[in-house]
Amino acid sequence: MGLFNMPTVVNNVETLANLPFIADSGGQAYAAIGTDRSKGTKLVCLDGHFNQPGLVEVEMGTPLRTVIDELGRGFRKPIKAMHIGGPLGGLVPVSKIDELTIDFDSFSKAGFLLGHASIVCIPEEYPLIEYLGHLFEFTAHESCGKCFPCRLGSTRGKEMIQKAKDGNYKMPKELFSDLLEALEIGSLCALGGGLPLPVRNALLYFKEELGPYFE
Repeated sequence: MGLFNMPTVVNNVETLANLPFIADSGGQAYAAIGTDRSKGTKLVCLDGHFNQPGLVEVEMGTPLRTVIDELGRGFRKPIKAMHIGGPLGGLVPVSKIDELTIDFDSFSKAGFLLGHASIVCIPEEYPLIEYLGHLFEFTAHESCGKCFPCRLGSTRGKEMIQKAKDGNYKMPKELFSDLLEALEIGSLCALGGGLPLPVRNALLYFKEELGPYFE
């Protein structure tokens, strides 16, 4: 069931690609793949920081370590975090790799989001404050402008981070937290509502690096 609990057209290519297997082998055969709560397979896109980048398909429940080390052949350079699941996905520090499997429950319980499972790596030498500024800038650019929290909040976040990067301003922690809360609960869609997740992940796991930019 979909919108308003009514049958809804599915346009997702990954979903449609599963239909021939289900039609040929049956729903039970498909449900036997994966985990109890995450059925089937998942496409995982590995970026250019992997020794073997590209698109791979894995069963739900596959260890993230297997994807990185066996399918991606490891990282080409030292990596400190991976943004998994698109711009609104979770920001996963490399210290969490062995705790995660490619399924929705595993990521959700750990405070991340699997999303569409793309993996974008953040090298050790790349400043996280730059990356967070990019996320706010992306959201501000992509916002349709319909709701104030997304349209204005993403722009204010971008401006605050830019001022902090310039060195003459430290962001008030309470104000920044209020901004993230307004985006999360006030945005009409997942663009503004999803932005706080990777930002909060970064603030949680990279306190030492980001601390100098806050009061």
